Amino acid sequence: MIIRIAKASELKEVQELNLKLFKKEHEEYDQTLRLDWTFGKEATKYLKDRISQGSVWVAVIDKQIIGYLCGGITKAEKYRNLQKVGEIENFFVLKDYRSKGAGKKLYQEFIKWCKKNKLHKIKVEATAQNKAGIKFYRNNGFKDHTLVLEGDI
Repeated sequence: MIIRIAKASELKEVQELNLKLFKKEHEEYDQTLRLDWTFGKEATKYLKDRISQGSVWVAVIDKQIIGYLCGGITKAEKYRNLQKVGEIENFFVLKDYRSKGAGKKLYQEFIKWCKKNKLHKIKVEATAQNKAGIKFYRNNGFKDHTLVLEGDI
């Protein structure tokens, strides 16, 4: 397995994995997700920008991208003594390759990038029902910080 920064020519492959992430989340947790978003104008620009900034990593086995992590730098909340934090924005590994080290290696590359960018905190949002994802983050040092609740009206 090779972990590396995504190439501009791999945009469509990253988008396809992002769509798989959206479909999984839509089916299992959140029917409000727009499945047409991934290949739309806004998402295409967003992913293209992240790839050009060098903040999308891919896991490759036998020339096939089997997972990706897209991260970035975001402003910290104004009420905190932080200027900026690293954020895992979206992260997906194909089902057949989960629990085999791909996610951990992608995450480690993101951490290296955050350190290079002099970041001292990282954050991620995960759907509350995504027990496997939350377990992964907690196993990698994340602690609960805030809780966002939603209700239907």
